[in-house]
Amino acid sequence: MSPCRCCSRIPPVAGLAVLLVGCTAPHPTGTPLTAPSLPPPAVEHTAAKSAEATPPVPVPDVLTLADALLLAVQGNPALAASARDVQAAEARMRQAALPPNPELEVEIDEVDRDGAGFDSAETAIVIGQTFELGGKRGWRRRVARAESELAAWDYASKRLDLCAETARRFHEVLAAQARLELARAAQELAEQTNRAVAERVKAGKEPPLQVAKSQAERELARLDAAEAEATLASARRQLAACWGASAAAFARVQGDLNTMAATVPPLEVLRSSLMRNPDLARWETAGRLQRAALAEARAGRIPDLHGSVGFVQYKEDGTEALAFRVGLPLPLFDRNQGNIAAAAHDLDRTEDERRAATLALNGSLAEAHAALASAHQRVVALRDMVLPAMERTYQAAREGYEQGTFGLLDVLDAQRILGETQVALLEAQSGYHRAVVEIQRLTAGGMDAFTKEWMED
Repeated sequence: MSPCRCCSRIPPVAGLAVLLVGCTAPHPTGTPLTAPSLPPPAVEHTAAKSAEATPPVPVPDVLTLADALLLAVQGNPALAASARDVQAAEARMRQAALPPNPELEVEIDEVDRDGAGFDSAETAIVIGQTFELGGKRGWRRRVARAESELAAWDYASKRLDLCAETARRFHEVLAAQARLELARAAQELAEQTNRAVAERVKAGKEPPLQVAKSQAERELARLDAAEAEATLASARRQLAACWGASAAAFARVQGDLNTMAATVPPLEVLRSSLMRNPDLARWETAGRLQRAALAEARAGRIPDLHGSVGFVQYKEDGTEALAFRVGLPLPLFDRNQGNIAAAAHDLDRTEDERRAATLALNGSLAEAHAALASAHQRVVALRDMVLPAMERTYQAAREGYEQGTFGLLDVLDAQRILGETQVALLEAQSGYHRAVVEIQRLTAGGMDAFTKEWMED
């Protein structure tokens, strides 16, 4: 999630932008992905070792979005497991580059012929080597390298998923904090209303029944505040789980849900950034993998040559000799035709999956854009028109009740509608930021550049 003002007012914006660009990289020390042409991710370094070498980040009392993302990237066990996959794929790539081992064979024949024991034995020491023909080792290396790059793309995707999930949960905590503040403010209003009603009843201006009504409203407000506290506690635990903690060690999160962009960018502008998504960029590598696998299968039609050279000693007459042998299988029945056909089908399947992934990501982006536009419109209407009107209505009802021109039900209705409007605005703001996070996930954020394009006022 971006450090932009739509999410939180955090002073070190530049540092957060750098961190989030890292969330899109195939490895923690890799370079950001760029559209439209993406280089294959580097696979030489080990992400897990980098994480192990970095000391754990302390959890501050006041948690910013930058803090949460850094904690998640360094402490999430699922991301660490994905880094192990990258390491394993790199190791398999090194293994694929190795040629077959030579064979050493010692053969002793004619032992104890005519009772002569070992004196009549023939001893042969043979060294053999299999020579892979048809470029098998080269294609095997290409397959392993493509598999390693795919593991790196999957790591990049999981890391970006983690950043997005952390940003979503961060904003859930931010919204839960705001919801608790609203609930406590509503509880205080209910207390004030109850005291005002009690005074009017005591003065004989209201029947005693009105006290029971105001007390019921006060109790409902208290229950809402208790529920908001429980929701906040749950949101805090879920955020802490992003970095593998079972409990939240921070006191609160710092951010501002009120700030958002003045306008929503056109969908086509966002689509131009879709190629940065590793879920889409990986398919170029997947296609290269399947083409290499098809070439490797075709190379399998060519049999490998096995040659050997040996030293033979005849104990009976003390003579010595060299022996040579060359073997080549005859491809009469097995010409690897089944594996070739399977590799061709896998290549076609990869292309179909690439098209399906492109359609799915475009559909998800369109859905997120629609949600963003709807939430933006709703926030503007509630913030600029509905909420000010409800505040004026409540204030007028409260003053009118004190002057005797309005009844208690008018005050309670205005108070309830004001609270519902405030909650509706908070939910709309939360929906806006959820859509922002989803779009940033889908466009794989060059988060800094993405922010400058449209997230600032």
